[in-house]
Amino acid sequence: MLRIYITTIFLLFTIINTRSQEKTKVLLLATYHFGGNTNDDLKVTGDNILGDKKQKEIHTVIKKLKKFKPEKIYVENEPNRQKYWDSIYSDFKSGQEIQLADEIFQIGIKLAKELNLRHGVTCVDWHVRPAKTFFEKQYEELLKNVVNYYDDNNIPDTEPRSADLKETLRKIDSFNKIIPELELLDVFQALNSEKHLDTMFYASISSSLDVDKYNMNVFWSQKNMIRNVNIYQNIIKDILEDEPKKAVIIFGSSHIRALRNYLEVHPKIKIVNTEEYLK
Repeated sequence: MLRIYITTIFLLFTIINTRSQEKTKVLLLATYHFGGNTNDDLKVTGDNILGDKKQKEIHTVIKKLKKFKPEKIYVENEPNRQKYWDSIYSDFKSGQEIQLADEIFQIGIKLAKELNLRHGVTCVDWHVRPAKTFFEKQYEELLKNVVNYYDDNNIPDTEPRSADLKETLRKIDSFNKIIPELELLDVFQALNSEKHLDTMFYASISSSLDVDKYNMNVFWSQKNMIRNVNIYQNIIKDILEDEPKKAVIIFGSSHIRALRNYLEVHPKIKIVNTEEYLK
């Protein structure tokens, strides 16, 4: 009897310990902003994402991602937009026709429906405005001071760019221009390649440090990373609370390298190879 009791306790401990060691598998999907829906200087236009051809191509991409079987889908929109996307998902699941040329809907919501998830997408983006926390209010004040410094010292908005950055931006723009003509699966394979992710991190984060005529570019580089840090916090807090076995993160390609760097060192996270699922 004692032996059975000890064995039972041991098995229960093993099960609990195993569950506590389980990691959430995370697939990071780099995307471009469909339909030119972005304030970025470099954008894709004329992709006709609602046309029959692109809709078939989207279905092909979703079939690939469906094999991963995520339980959560994180997207590039602020948490204050969560109710909007919840209503979109509810309407779409009930059979209502929705025409949104947006990667959140076209990839995130449609993938959630294919998987019959209870909830559609989870909004985890971050911007300092509207400021809510003490940190955000202080940071907003700092931003105002920096802008005033530019005005007071007649510093132009456009600072000198290095030759490397100019060439990098030229290549990004050239690729963006041919995206409408490419198969979407090919586009996603290119966007999620290591080479492209490196290029986008350089262009959005570290390139401003190449040339710093007015000694201000460290601030702008940090500004972009502060957004990534807050996005990461929104993601990891939700993962640790909900404990999904698998999750997909759908974000613009300039964010993916930074988000992966934060996530891959967390003891509860295992990054999967996105390229393998896009083959």
